[in-house]
Amino acid sequence: MRSVKLVFLFMITLSLAALTSGQSIDEPRFVNSLLGDFETPVLTPGDSGTFALTINNPDPVNLTQDMRNVRLNISIYQYATLEESFMIWEIDEPPLILESNDIEYLVETPDISPGGKVPVSFTISVGTDTPHGSPFSQSTYFVRFWLEFGYGGSNYTFASKGFITDDQWSHLTGSGSGAGSVNQTYLAELGLDGILPDSGFAAKPYADRPLPLWPFYLLVAMTVGIGLLAVFNFTLDNPGRFPRLERPLLRVNGQLIKLRRTIFGRKRS
Repeated sequence: MRSVKLVFLFMITLSLAALTSGQSIDEPRFVNSLLGDFETPVLTPGDSGTFALTINNPDPVNLTQDMRNVRLNISIYQYATLEESFMIWEIDEPPLILESNDIEYLVETPDISPGGKVPVSFTISVGTDTPHGSPFSQSTYFVRFWLEFGYGGSNYTFASKGFITDDQWSHLTGSGSGAGSVNQTYLAELGLDGILPDSGFAAKPYADRPLPLWPFYLLVAMTVGIGLLAVFNFTLDNPGRFPRLERPLLRVNGQLIKLRRTIFGRKRS
């Protein structure tokens, strides 16, 4: 009977331990929800728009402690199109966060209770000389996040991909094992408890206006010109097949020959 009670107590202890481990806020299922409700602008050069998100204490059932001393660093760090990519410090006139007049912005919030969320919004301004892609190639500015807070008596630090180099990322994910296919040991060596998602916003010309029509008209004109040139060459290369068309084209060809001789004759003299 005593052995049965011991086994019963041991099973209860295991259940409580599993429950406690399930409440760790650095589990990937919770980390993926720490930031959410993203609203990102599409900006025209010389324009500004609002970037919004929320900081979440995501699961009131399994997370029973407040997030304390919450600090979120937001920074614009990279520009890219399909053809090119630059780090933000390589750009002479980068987009700015107006609240800080910089590419970085620090947010400090009150404690966040389980299931709670704190809205964060700021204004991004794009200058007239800020790189913005083309009408046919939209550009993207990537935004990264660094989040710190206290939870359950411990301090936690989370960062998005923008704070991790390509070599570190390869080491972190290429040979990783464990939750989320991330090398948890190396993650701890980087001083992090989890990986947040990056975000971004778009900058392009004509964000609220139709594309210009001149490229279309130019394409039509080039197509017609190439077609006429093909008819011209085919008719002259096949004498007698189209006599009515051949006569005026021969006159045109003669005028072109005279013009060419006149131009090249002047150059020789």
